[in-house]
Amino acid sequence: MTHGVNSIGLVFFWKKIYSGITISGFKLYGETTLPDTETEVTNTPVTLLDDNELLSIVIEKHNRFMGEYSSELKDLQEKMNSGRSEYNRVSKELEALETRIVVLKEKRHQLYYQAGKLRLRLLETISDKEKTQHLESEIRNIENKLQNANLSSSVECGYIDSIRLLLKEIIETVPDNDMVQQATVSSIHDILETTKAARSELDEMLNAPDEHRKESIALKQEVEDQEARLAWLARRTALHKEALGYWENVGPVGSTMIDGPGISEGEEQQ
Repeated sequence: MTHGVNSIGLVFFWKKIYSGITISGFKLYGETTLPDTETEVTNTPVTLLDDNELLSIVIEKHNRFMGEYSSELKDLQEKMNSGRSEYNRVSKELEALETRIVVLKEKRHQLYYQAGKLRLRLLETISDKEKTQHLESEIRNIENKLQNANLSSSVECGYIDSIRLLLKEIIETVPDNDMVQQATVSSIHDILETTKAARSELDEMLNAPDEHRKESIALKQEVEDQEARLAWLARRTALHKEALGYWENVGPVGSTMIDGPGISEGEEQQ
């Protein structure tokens, strides 16, 4: 026999040739062999997929991705709705805190102004003003600092206590036992206590907006990331739905699978 046939059998050199068909992002390979020389023939069977089998694989792939994406879309939508709700809540709290801080700062100025007006009214009831002039001067200086200086809580409360002591000294210096004087001093004391309470509340709130602001920024970023992912999933689902519709209408005879709608390879990994 020709080509070097011996008793063991034919010896060929086999060269493998792979032909790949890209179907909507996936490559399916059929393997065939061509005989050459110097390679022993193997008995390994080679299976070639026909059009119906290829079509089934493609349809199964699109259905699988649509199922996975639909599940993630549902879960992500719930998370995004929850995130938006939390973001809105924190934003409203932040707005309320910032508004309250402004109100408390303005309230303190108004209270100090009212205390100053009452102090002037008290001065009008004192007949011997020379004895209390230096005390009045000290109170005016303190009131000016309380209205205009940026003071710590402890310093502000210390100034308030100083005003109260100076008022007491004024009454003791000029003991007229006037009911109007006593009522005026009592009113000033009440205003100063209210101012202290406002400052205490303000101190508790000063750091809160920064914490809420950080939380608000983080929640906003999280929601934006989820929205981007949601849009991507919706787009991919629509593409797979379109491709699935095409392949389901492809007939088994005379079909050209290479020309079907494709989805870029690797995009499913996002």
